[in-house]
Amino acid sequence: MFLKRGSVLVFIAVCGLGLVAHTSVPTDAEAGVGASAPVLKADQLTAREFRQQLKGLPDSAVVEYKGQRITVGEIRARAKQTLQAAAAKMQAAARQGQAQVEARRAQLDQQHQAKLQADGAKAMVEFTRLALVSATPQARQLEAIQQEAAQLLQRSKTASPAERAQIEHRAGQLLQQLQQMGR
Repeated sequence: MFLKRGSVLVFIAVCGLGLVAHTSVPTDAEAGVGASAPVLKADQLTAREFRQQLKGLPDSAVVEYKGQRITVGEIRARAKQTLQAAAAKMQAAARQGQAQVEARRAQLDQQHQAKLQADGAKAMVEFTRLALVSATPQARQLEAIQQEAAQLLQRSKTASPAERAQIEHRAGQLLQQLQQMGR
């Protein structure tokens, strides 16, 4: 593939001559052109020489390649058309590539959101499980023992000796309950 614009023109000129086998420019006699009209014989030139000479020729100049004749204006028009088609193709490819990038980005966002929702659901399940565990009868019994022990402590501060004996007896029972629970 040719990368330089001049090379593309030469490529198009040479290919254009080959593709227009049935299209021909009228001869000098048919066109009524005198001997002064320039005719460039492309078969005798290198690609570089052809490019250099093509730049200086008017659109009405004729190029001959392998017996076929075509005007420089036609070569330039076909080159322009080919370049425009290539540019349009590149723009379409760029738009398609951008669309693919956007689609992939949307897909990744969707996957990320799904993962976040799944992680949130897992966290909620674990939170619910922990809440249920703390609400088990054993947990409630432990909380009740702790509350009663705190009340007994408060009552013992102002209790008479007889009430203290009852408080100590009840504290002993609570201690046994805690030991039976495994704490």
